[in-house]
Amino acid sequence: MSWLNKRTYNLLQNKIKDLFYLPRADRKVLFGFSLSVTIITVCSLLYLSGRHKNEARLLTEAERQQYQALCLKADSSGRRSNPIRRSRPTYGKHPRYYAVAEQTKASFPFDPNTADSTQLLALGFAPWQVRNIYKYRAKGGRFHRKEDLRKIYGMTGELLDHLLPLVRIAPKYRYLETSQADSAFKRFPTYRSNKFTQKTLVDLNTADTALLKRIPGIGDGFAIMIVRRREQLGGYISVEQLREIEHLPDSLRSWFVVKQTDGLRKININTATLKELKRHPYLNFYQCRIILEHRRKYGPLKSLNDLSLYEEFSAKDMDRLAPYFRFE
Repeated sequence: MSWLNKRTYNLLQNKIKDLFYLPRADRKVLFGFSLSVTIITVCSLLYLSGRHKNEARLLTEAERQQYQALCLKADSSGRRSNPIRRSRPTYGKHPRYYAVAEQTKASFPFDPNTADSTQLLALGFAPWQVRNIYKYRAKGGRFHRKEDLRKIYGMTGELLDHLLPLVRIAPKYRYLETSQADSAFKRFPTYRSNKFTQKTLVDLNTADTALLKRIPGIGDGFAIMIVRRREQLGGYISVEQLREIEHLPDSLRSWFVVKQTDGLRKININTATLKELKRHPYLNFYQCRIILEHRRKYGPLKSLNDLSLYEEFSAKDMDRLAPYFRFE
């Protein structure tokens, strides 16, 4: 057992050696690269430390006195240019308070659509408000009325009361003045419906979608479904066939009538192909196959009674199919 453990240890040790083994040429290249990086790093640090020592030097006494004189002169000139009386500072836990000079607002007529930044600042707008006004105008925004100043972010009641009497909107920026009757007509135009107001009977076999949409409760969807079903059947023979259209309300059947059935499109059951038979909604695939098999075995059909022997054709199917087949 110990011999096996020793052998496993030797194999693992050899694998590790092979993993980290580098040829002699590669070791030389790696050693040269490491040495170059070390030399470059040391030289860079020595250069930067020597440069810092050259740049950082102490001021001489004459330079220090000249610097102090310049600071005192700048402090005294700043106090003269800004004669704001400071209150006596308080010490301890309370902070120091300073008096702030009250900014006076200018009063002159202006147009917010064309006023420049100097005029807006003089009127009392904050710098950030002026920038917002410029951005609003750059994007195509305009002030059409005096009350539009309320849209400016940060507008206060005091500033608005001061600016409203001064606003002068140019005529090209104002809304066109229209009478109240015209504006009401433009906003709420009268809609004249073309729906039938009285009970009107519509022939299912001749009505198009435009006539069907005049019936209250029928829109584009129901009109298209009614016409599509008529094309699939070959024509309606009864109003009750509308029950086969999904989601069509039963109350709509009172608006329809079937006046003409002579124009029904009938299928010649003895010559129709499988594809033609499958198009009719009253026939499924298995019934179509039976019709074709019966024709192949027994010849042309003479009437629908020939199909009554098959269980796929019920009495209900025979009644529905009779008006749509012809035997030639």
